[in-house]
Amino acid sequence: MTIISFVKTLPENLVYAPIYKKDALMKSGRKATGKNPLEESWERDFDKHDVELAIEKNPDLQAIGLYTGIRGKGIVILDIDKDHSVLKRKWSETLIGAPKITSTKKDAAKYVFTVPEALWGDVKGHGLRKEEGGNYEILWGRRQGVIYGAYPGGHSSEEGFYELTGDLSNIPVAPAWLLAEMKAPPKPVQNKKDLDFSDRTEDEIAQIIHECLSVISHQGLGSREHWVKVGMAIHSALPSEMGLALWSFWSSQDPDFAGEWEDAGDHDTPCTTAWYSFKSGGIGLGTLIWLADREDPERHRFSAENKKIVSKAEDKQVQEIRTSTLDFGDVIKRAKNILELDNPAEMNYKLNTLALKAGYRDQSSLEKLIVDQIQYESQKGILDLADLYALDIQREYLIPDILPTPSVVLIYGAGGDGKSMSAWTMAKHIATGDPFVVRGSKVPVEKGTVLLLNGDQPLSQLKEQLEEVNLPVTSNVKIQTDWQLQRYAQFIKLMQEHTPKLVVIDSLIGCSGGRAFDENKSDFAQPLYWLTRNNGVLFPKTTILIIHHANKNGGFRGTSAIRDAVDETWKLSKPTQEQVNKVGRSSRFITIEKSRSGRMGTQMVMKMNDDLTFSIADYTPEVSNDSESPTTVQDKVLQKLRKIHPETYTINQMIHDPMVDGKDAAIRKSFQRLIKKGLIELIEDEESNKSYNCLLYTSPSPRDATLSRMPSSA
Repeated sequence: MTIISFVKTLPENLVYAPIYKKDALMKSGRKATGKNPLEESWERDFDKHDVELAIEKNPDLQAIGLYTGIRGKGIVILDIDKDHSVLKRKWSETLIGAPKITSTKKDAAKYVFTVPEALWGDVKGHGLRKEEGGNYEILWGRRQGVIYGAYPGGHSSEEGFYELTGDLSNIPVAPAWLLAEMKAPPKPVQNKKDLDFSDRTEDEIAQIIHECLSVISHQGLGSREHWVKVGMAIHSALPSEMGLALWSFWSSQDPDFAGEWEDAGDHDTPCTTAWYSFKSGGIGLGTLIWLADREDPERHRFSAENKKIVSKAEDKQVQEIRTSTLDFGDVIKRAKNILELDNPAEMNYKLNTLALKAGYRDQSSLEKLIVDQIQYESQKGILDLADLYALDIQREYLIPDILPTPSVVLIYGAGGDGKSMSAWTMAKHIATGDPFVVRGSKVPVEKGTVLLLNGDQPLSQLKEQLEEVNLPVTSNVKIQTDWQLQRYAQFIKLMQEHTPKLVVIDSLIGCSGGRAFDENKSDFAQPLYWLTRNNGVLFPKTTILIIHHANKNGGFRGTSAIRDAVDETWKLSKPTQEQVNKVGRSSRFITIEKSRSGRMGTQMVMKMNDDLTFSIADYTPEVSNDSESPTTVQDKVLQKLRKIHPETYTINQMIHDPMVDGKDAAIRKSFQRLIKKGLIELIEDEESNKSYNCLLYTSPSPRDATLSRMPSSA
C-alpha cells in the first residue's frame, strides 16, 4: 500500500504528521533522522487531508506520525524498544485489541491506546529511562510516534518499513497498569548532591562538567525533565557564560532538537531562555556526576587528576554526614511525634526532612527504621511451653466458620466475578452487625469498624459499588484513598486510631503503586508478609481482606510468594452452566485454596438476595478418592459433618464410616481440634444419654432447644 493510499484509510478524528525520510533536507537546512515531522505540523493540527496534500507536494515525506497527549485527543503510544516478547507475555491480555506498529527492528513494537479525558491533566509520559534499564517508553504530550511508512533503521536494525495492524478508528482505553504508571510521580533522584568543590578553580570545574557531558546520553523527544536537570546541575556548579556554553553545546547534539539551536541563529537558544530562570541551590555537580556514573560506572571519562578531585569531594561529604547524623534515640523520638500529626502533607514533609538529617536518602528508609523499632518494643521475648499453654488465645471468627480473625485473606477472581462486591457485602454486615445467613441459619457477626483502603480506583466507582450493596451511612465505615501498602508506619497509626474489625484493601495492584509488572517478583509480596506477621502484634488484631485479580486463564496471578504470605487464599468464580441450575446465575463460588486454619478445599456458594442481603451456603464436594479430596483425617471429618448436615454424628459413627477411613485415635483427636477451633460443637441427647457433634453456627446456637439438630434416628 502506498503512503497516499494508507492516508485515505485513516479516521478523521486524530492528529497526524507527515514524516521526512532519513537524510532528507529539512527547511532548517539539516538532515532528517527519519522521525522528524514536517515543521508546519508542530504549529497546527494536521488532519488526514492536510497530510495527504503535504505528501503530494513533497516526495521527501515518506512516513506518517500520530500525535499523542491532549493535542493528540488523548492518544498514548506504548513504544517497546526491546524485549517485546517478554513484555508481551507479562502484559498478555491488556495488549489485545490495541493497534500495533512493527518494523524491521527485532523484538520491538508500538501499541496505541486512549486515555480517558478526565485523566488528561493527571498523567505524563516518559522516555526509555536507560539509567534504570528501561526497555519501553510512554509517548504522551506533544510527542508523536511513527505508525506507517519508511523506517530509518538503527544500531541493530536495517532500514525498512513501519507496518500497522489493527483499527485506528477503534482504539481501546489504556490498561490500568499503564494509566497507573502514567499517574505515578517521578521517582526521586538518588544522587550524590551538594558535593563541595569550593576549593577548585572555574577551569577545573568546567573540565569535570565537560567530561561528564561526554558520556551523558540525550533522550530525545519527551526528555525535557532530563534536559532541565542537566542544565540546573551545570548552573549550580558553574553559573557563568562558560557553564551556559557547555550546556548549549551538549543540547545541540540531540538530533531531535538540533534544529532548534540552528534556527535560533543570533537569537536566544532554548538553553539561554531557561538558564537565566534557574536559581542557586538544589541539585548541583553531584547530580551531574551521578547521571554520568550510570553510563560510565568505572569513570573512564575522567582524567587521573579529576578522578582524584571528585573522590576527595565525595569523601568529604561522607565524613560530614557521619559527624552530623542525629542520635538514634533522638531520631526515633522525633519520628514518633511526627506520626501523630493529622495533616498527611505536613507529616510527609517532616519525615522527609528528618530522613535527610538522619543520613537517609528518603522517607521510606526512615519509616522502616521506625517500624523495626516498634516491632522490637513489642516483643514478648522467649516463651517456655508452660507460658504458651497459659496464654488465653484461641481461634476466633468475625463470621462463624467463614471469616477468621485475626487473619489476612486474599480473594481473587476474573473481572466481573464480583470480588469487590463480595468484599463490600461482608463489610456491610460487619459495620452494621446484621446477621449473616450461613447454611440456612442466621448467625450473628461481630459488629465493629470497617476500614476501606482504596488504591487508584476512582471515588465515583467506589461510591457506585457501595451504593449497589446498599451500605448504609454509618460511622463504622472509614475510607482512606490513594493508599500504598508500603506505608507501614501510617498503617499502624490508622489501626491504633480506629481499631477496625475488618480492613478491605482494594486492590493489591492498586495499592502497590500500580506495579503489575512487578507482581511476578518475590519482593512484591513483602508488604503482605509484614501484614500477616504483625497482625495483632504491631497493631490491633483484625481481619484484612485483600482483593486481587486472576490471570487470563482464571488462575492465580503473580508470584507464589503472594499466596505464601497470607493466611488464606480464596478463589472466586462464576457457576458453570450445570451449577447454575442448582444455585442460580447470580451466585458465586468461593474455593479456599490455601488456609492455615485447616479449611483447604472448602467450597462455599454466595448469593446476593433480592433485598441486597448476602447469604452463604456450604458447597464442599462429597468425600471421594480423587486428587481434590481432603488428605487429612481432620479434613475428612469436617467434610463428612458438612455432608450430613443438619443431622449430627457421634464419634463412634465417624470411626466406623468407610469414607473417613482413619485410625480411631486420629479421628478422636480431630474432633478435639475441631471443637477447640470452634468449627463444631458438642451437644447432648438427654434421652439416649449420648453425645453428638454438629457444625457450629454460633455460640450459643439460635437453634438450641430445637430438635432439628438431632439425628433422624438415634
